Amino acid sequence: MSSPTAPAPPAPAPRSRFDATVEFNRFICREHYRLRLRITRPFPATKPGQFVQLGCRPPNGAIDADALLGRDLAWEPGQRPDLHQPELCNRLAMLRRPFSLAGRGDDEHGTWIDIIHRIVGTGTDWLAQLNVGDPVDLIGPLGNAFTLPDDKHVGLLVGGGVGLPPMFYLAQAMKTAGWDAVAFVGAMTHDLLAVEFVDEQPANVEGLPLPCVVDFARFDYPTVITTDDGSMGLSGRITDGLSRVLEGLPNATANAAVVYTCGPEPMMAAVAKLAEARGVDCQVCVEQAMACGMGTCQSCIVRIESPDEPHGQTAVGRPWRYRLACTDGPVFPSTKVVW
Repeated sequence: MSSPTAPAPPAPAPRSRFDATVEFNRFICREHYRLRLRITRPFPATKPGQFVQLGCRPPNGAIDADALLGRDLAWEPGQRPDLHQPELCNRLAMLRRPFSLAGRGDDEHGTWIDIIHRIVGTGTDWLAQLNVGDPVDLIGPLGNAFTLPDDKHVGLLVGGGVGLPPMFYLAQAMKTAGWDAVAFVGAMTHDLLAVEFVDEQPANVEGLPLPCVVDFARFDYPTVITTDDGSMGLSGRITDGLSRVLEGLPNATANAAVVYTCGPEPMMAAVAKLAEARGVDCQVCVEQAMACGMGTCQSCIVRIESPDEPHGQTAVGRPWRYRLACTDGPVFPSTKVVW
């Protein structure tokens, strides 16, 4: 008589709240850190372009629950109230913050994910102070993802500022899928380039792709570096580097290529324009401020071309409708975005 088969563990929900601990929180460049989080239970499958919402404050289990609840406030006219709740007395981020996945790994200890963050306020300042073993809670995975069309095999990965993380994760997926790729990294100046460099390979000042960035070189993908002030790599905007490569692509390669971009909106709009002019498909990962990440707060609206029940139209008669970056995106075809 055969022994009964042990039941398979239940699959994780498509998204949920997860507890994690810090594996490292490494300084990269001015105000930028790479944070690796180890998730303590099975984490759903993820794809490049998706994001998580991090609680940028001690998890509830690390704060006295009674202090969080507080007590009734009452004070006499002319006197200041006696406040006790941590979010009122201290600098604590009330809302979660969205962060694109910069990488993922699964091993015998579970799942780790990488986040790249820059100190811009209370929440990210709290993240910068995290040490190994500190608890962090998150919600995810959220949003849609980049796609790798079956009839394409060349990726042009364009990341500006803190738009780089999804490009790192996308490079990982492209290598697995057997794609070729060239990366483009741009910043205002060299100490705002949120990347780790290959020591023996400097960036090329003429904008030639070289294996100079660790997160791309590990997959044998070269990188074009640009800085606005010329302090590293090609002097100019990231679109200057992309333009040179696009102009040099043979038609057969251009037909097999897709541009993927994430970063400031003006940069993405310029990248999309270059790709369209060259006849290359382009997917954009928009960066919008959001509170919930799940479609509840309706704060991360994006204008997307839509002839069906439009909310408005442009001066040239192009119909558009508001979509949500968190649930309809953050990835959209560049030709559908009304910049």
